[in-house]
Amino acid sequence: MHALSQIVDPDELVRVVFDSLRERICVLDRSGAIVMTNGAWDRFAVENGASLSRCGPGVNYLRVCRAATGPFSEGAYEAAAGIESVLWGTRPEFTLDYPCPSALRKRWYRLVVRPLRHPHSGAILEHAETTSHVLLAAKLRRVQAQSSALSENPVDVATVLAADGSIRFQSPASHGVLGIPPEELIGRPIFEFVHPDDAAAIRKLLRACVRYPGRKHPALYRFRNRDGSWRTMEGIARKIASHPVGGVILNSRDITHRRLAEQALLAKQDAMVRERDELDALAAHLFCEREEERRRVAAELSGNIGPRLGSMSLQTAHLRAQAAGAGRSQSLEDSLAGVGRDIHQLGDALYPTMLDALGLAVALRDYCTEFARREGLPVNYVHRGLSIRLPGYTAVNLYRIAECALANVARHARANRAWVTLSRTAKGIRLAIRDDGTGFDPEALALGSGLGIVAMRQRLRAEKGSLTIRSSPGAGTEVVALVPLLAAGNQPRAAIARNVVVDPLDQH
Repeated sequence: MHALSQIVDPDELVRVVFDSLRERICVLDRSGAIVMTNGAWDRFAVENGASLSRCGPGVNYLRVCRAATGPFSEGAYEAAAGIESVLWGTRPEFTLDYPCPSALRKRWYRLVVRPLRHPHSGAILEHAETTSHVLLAAKLRRVQAQSSALSENPVDVATVLAADGSIRFQSPASHGVLGIPPEELIGRPIFEFVHPDDAAAIRKLLRACVRYPGRKHPALYRFRNRDGSWRTMEGIARKIASHPVGGVILNSRDITHRRLAEQALLAKQDAMVRERDELDALAAHLFCEREEERRRVAAELSGNIGPRLGSMSLQTAHLRAQAAGAGRSQSLEDSLAGVGRDIHQLGDALYPTMLDALGLAVALRDYCTEFARREGLPVNYVHRGLSIRLPGYTAVNLYRIAECALANVARHARANRAWVTLSRTAKGIRLAIRDDGTGFDPEALALGSGLGIVAMRQRLRAEKGSLTIRSSPGAGTEVVALVPLLAAGNQPRAAIARNVVVDPLDQH
């Protein structure tokens, strides 16, 4: 300090120290006018939009307080009265705690007013922020209130047991939790009140506490209430060395209602799982019946109506060769041929005969070729090294998923190209349909999936498979169906009996 005083003028040093204080300080003369302020006072005024001409030297601070309006005006009046009492010597010191709002959060301050020492007249005002103290005091009050509520309404029961299970101490909470006063329990073995099926667990718990005194051991048991009902208790036990005669302390809490709620929830979950399984089985049965019906109609069209139309076309050609009206016969022959083609296409739409004859891979390749021709959208189709035989139900489901996914590409994606890949992985048969279209937000799809997506998911659920949809706006979409390779006995009962070869070209 001596070295500093040689460099800095004493008055200037006092001013530097005055401005270095964090508290907002001002000096008032006897009339209440501001004589001097420190840097913290000036900065606070500027930060809160007030000019020093309204709260700086020369301004009567008492008039400013009395002219205050708004929700904090009452505190300003009280501050003016307290400051005036110190200025006039009727009070040695004045203190006021008050809130002060800011743009970001609410703050609290403490105003301390002290008189200047003789021979000077006036007072010094100090505004110190006490926000952290106020918040800490409020938190302490909340903790004390919670502790008081817990002490008045205890939920934990403390029991001190001897090594043989006799009760040496029982906390008063047992009366409220179990309906049994502590004095009726002390001195009696705990096994008189524990459910017989849980007695062995309590004995094991006591032995573990004695053998491992440094550990805490969990406990779950049933305790008989005064009315004869059983309360499910959950607790922690450990050996205590501070007790005069030692023993094991068991802190327990009644979780009967929680256990009942858990059991009810589990029962509802089991019921929901059973209902879902029943719905999946029903959906699988309906899908199978529909595919069988489609197969039957397609076979009828191909095996009955188609040959009959072919026979009629041959007869028409024979008549045309003999009749004079060759032009009319030719027209009839062309019409019959067109009807035959339409019936063939209708049959393939109902159920692709190639799926049964040549397998899923060939049928998908044929469908991708026809889709590209019909929609004008190139489709790159690949199948990788499949040399297995798929159950007919699985083959039909994967074929229908490819149909639905490509239909969505044509309808919504605005894509330039699509890719279809059928392969075998370690997890099962994988079918992927990808496009370079506009894409979409998968979260929006989850909120309201279309019926096509729902049908695809339902088909795979019946197969114990999964459907994954990856997409983002502007990045295209990929639909991946994965069907695990299950044993034939695990297939739905309504599945098509015959097996379908994936691709005869891959057979060895």
